[in-house]
Amino acid sequence: MPSINERIAAKLARAFTKLAQPCQFTPSSGQASFSRSVHLPPTEIDRSNEYIQEPIALAEFLQQEGAVMADDVFELNGKQHRLTQLHTRDELTVSFIYIEL
Repeated sequence: MPSINERIAAKLARAFTKLAQPCQFTPSSGQASFSRSVHLPPTEIDRSNEYIQEPIALAEFLQQEGAVMADDVFELNGKQHRLTQLHTRDELTVSFIYIEL
């Protein structure tokens, strides 16, 4: 019987996949492209820098679907995006700042 933490993690992963959209993911390591889930939360302003308050765009990925690194590219709705900088990481997801190519 799975522990309570395993059950919670499984439920959170299912909730993430309901919110996420499938994208074509191309690792920068040269591996073949594959389909994985991505969630694009609403763009927010980075308030950590008081002089340049530009909005940042975040992309969240499930860690159980594979590794995510800076310079990886994902295609969503016909547009390509490159991951630039790690934003946050927890037990379930990893978030990167991305730019549109």
